[in-house]
Amino acid sequence: MMSLRRRLLGLALLALAAVAFAGAAAVAPVVVPRTGTVSGGVDLVAPSPVSLLAAPALLAVGSVLLVSGAAALAAVDLSARAALSAPALGAVGALALGAGIGTDVGAPLAAFVGSETLAALRSGPPAAVAAGAVVGGAVAPVVRASTTEDTVALLVAAVLLLASFVAVPGSALALVAGGVGGVIAVSALWAVDPANWRP
Repeated sequence: MMSLRRRLLGLALLALAAVAFAGAAAVAPVVVPRTGTVSGGVDLVAPSPVSLLAAPALLAVGSVLLVSGAAALAAVDLSARAALSAPALGAVGALALGAGIGTDVGAPLAAFVGSETLAALRSGPPAAVAAGAVVGGAVAPVVRASTTEDTVALLVAAVLLLASFVAVPGSALALVAGGVGGVIAVSALWAVDPANWRP
């Protein structure tokens, strides 16, 4: 009976993760190559004035819920090392959305051809969103490593947190927003899935 309950919880968490990713796709800033110009520059399209706040928070929530939901669906305990995949999922999601996958499935292929687009992805708002998503996603392995006493996973998560702060200067708002999103997701999981998250 407990296994069935955990699997249903896993399905619910995966559905919530999909909603969070869809919300991030709707608000994430996108780098769009200019067409018809000689310079071959890029434009940044931000669908919302709060894109740099909402996108990293939603990506962090989605990645944490996805990792935890997959573990619950499989009826296994989420290890701290498996939770380390949450920051990676957030970063990959942010860069894919920044390259335009939310608006056009073939856009990332075109985006990675142009050097201007790659530079904008590495240093512009999509990079800030990715850094914020990594910070928010790293909350999960920090909490799991603390409760399971996994020192290696705790050190790796701490390095990810520090690297996110250093990698993209001037992205303080995105970092804070992503961190808040990660804390909210872990707090919710602490309440709804205590067997997996509490010590």
